[in-house]
Amino acid sequence: MSSADSLVQINPTARVQLRHYGEEQNPLLVIDDVLLNPDDLVDIAAATPFSTPDSTYYPGVNAPLPPAYLETLLPIVQPSLMRAFGIGDGRLISRAFFALSTKSPDEMVALQKIPHYDQPDPRCLAMVHYLARDQGGGTGFFRHTPTGFESIDATRRESYMAQVAKEVMVLGDRLTGYTGPDTPNYELLETVEPRFNRLVIYRSHVLHCALFDGARLTGDPRTGRLTANSFLTPVRSA
Repeated sequence: MSSADSLVQINPTARVQLRHYGEEQNPLLVIDDVLLNPDDLVDIAAATPFSTPDSTYYPGVNAPLPPAYLETLLPIVQPSLMRAFGIGDGRLISRAFFALSTKSPDEMVALQKIPHYDQPDPRCLAMVHYLARDQGGGTGFFRHTPTGFESIDATRRESYMAQVAKEVMVLGDRLTGYTGPDTPNYELLETVEPRFNRLVIYRSHVLHCALFDGARLTGDPRTGRLTANSFLTPVRSA
């Protein structure tokens, strides 16, 4: 058995569900029980030093994932990604890391309390693997009600960011809790529950946010809101 096989073992009976939500009908891929040995990943996270990431609004700390994670997982989920998202021939540039949410609302800046997009390229994908048991929250997907936007591509980015800057100036003091159904100017369209060993994949340009209400936000990977986060960019054909 290779190193990759021993670190990350794919469950042949994993359950795949494709959803579409909102007026834009953006695809959302949910895969349950994706690994046979998810507790091994938790053990690795518990033995790996975490640190605060640079140049990011992530409300917590990150740590490197073993290369075997994506090396083993991506070839298995690739056909589902191609069907759900139309990512060309399936070749991907990828990066991944452990993520542990730790910040309370009073430690967050205003932009961390509203939905966000990762990058304005509809070809790019984000993947979140829930690695915590009995956690509240999950991941929410939103519509920005003043513009009607559910996703932000290059044609929308400038106008959207200008509008959000104005809203944050006016509403900043009202943004006192975590992002959720009551966040001003945003409508919650879809929620994915944070089930242990569940994988959720979506386009990086959709408006989304981690939902922290009901979550245990500790610095311990064994008891906190641990996820494995990945970003996938299709390779353009020559």
